[in-house]
Amino acid sequence: MESKLLTEERFVDRNTGFTYRYVFSDTEYFRPHTHEYYELFLMLDGNALHIVNGAERPLGRGDLVFIRPFDDHDYIGIGGKPFSLLNIAFSARICDMLFEYLGEGFKKSHLLGSFLPPEVRLSDYELERFSKMMDNIRAIDPKNYGEISSAFRILIFNVFTRYFADAFENEEKLPIWLEEMCNTVKKDGNFSKGSEFFFGLTDKSREHVSRTVKKYMGLTVSEYINGLRLNFIANMLKNSNHSVSDIIFESGFNNISWAAEQFKAKYGVTMREYRKGAK
Repeated sequence: MESKLLTEERFVDRNTGFTYRYVFSDTEYFRPHTHEYYELFLMLDGNALHIVNGAERPLGRGDLVFIRPFDDHDYIGIGGKPFSLLNIAFSARICDMLFEYLGEGFKKSHLLGSFLPPEVRLSDYELERFSKMMDNIRAIDPKNYGEISSAFRILIFNVFTRYFADAFENEEKLPIWLEEMCNTVKKDGNFSKGSEFFFGLTDKSREHVSRTVKKYMGLTVSEYINGLRLNFIANMLKNSNHSVSDIIFESGFNNISWAAEQFKAKYGVTMREYRKGAK
């Protein structure tokens, strides 16, 4: 069947720049289509086969996908069982404004230039967090266009900075399970918990994790974790007045001399010199 072009004029609310739909399907087929706009869709329950750009991607609860206007896609139910999803459509103008605001450091070319649309699986915690943001939006008076537009802008900003900022970060794409581990350890200061926390994020063996990290990143797990800690120290030296020792311990290092040695090896100066030079 020939794909249908869904227009922004028809499918995106011009008052807010956004439209959302909760979809429950007990059918096995959606018509193939492309868009003039962007969309996010989040699988809430059940399983579906996402047919996109000629590829097949099985999806389940928590899978969040960013669809670009040129993506040709549809969904097929698996085994005749129903599934449900949340679809958020937003105008090309709003997406352009978001990327402009995030600046050159945000690799939008990785998101827009990939053959398949960016896709992440949210944890139960992240899924609940997303759902609460939508609950807040659904409590807004539908006629309050300004508040709805602002709430959705906050939501998509969160989505892109929290879930898609590191998409396709590596030249050779990380396995999905390792990418999820890396994203988790970067968030909320989890790198301070060390290698044991990192290994505990998967049921794969330590040996397998270590080999895969070395293969794709050229580092040992300890080197990867310590690199994140050193980045944290450098940023805190530059952007806070906290004591050097407090910053070191907050990063997760428990040996000041060792941390200082590693810092100088990476940045070529001592921590105090680095802080002085940053002023």
